[in-house]
Amino acid sequence: MANHNPPKNGFDKRPGAINRKGRPKSFDQLRALAQKLSHEPMGETGRTAVEMILRKLAMENPERFLEIAYGKVPQPVEMTGKDGGALEIVVKYADGKRNDTDPAQ
Repeated sequence: MANHNPPKNGFDKRPGAINRKGRPKSFDQLRALAQKLSHEPMGETGRTAVEMILRKLAMENPERFLEIAYGKVPQPVEMTGKDGGALEIVVKYADGKRNDTDPAQ
């Protein structure tokens, strides 16, 4: 459909359609905007966006929710050598020679 009333100077005179702030130019600006929005109340409940997201996460993935709330559960790390034996320590020097002697023995 053609515009029956075009602007004379080439610019549209609809001030309501102008986005003066524009999009965030960097990730830091995007993060600041997301943090600002996360603290605003949503809907009639008065809950914030973050609270609603965390409540949904607690229902769908309780393990992930607990990691966020209390920290990651420590994972046991076991270091053994070949075939479950003692761990062999090998020191390599800059000249390519190896030192296979164990100072603890």
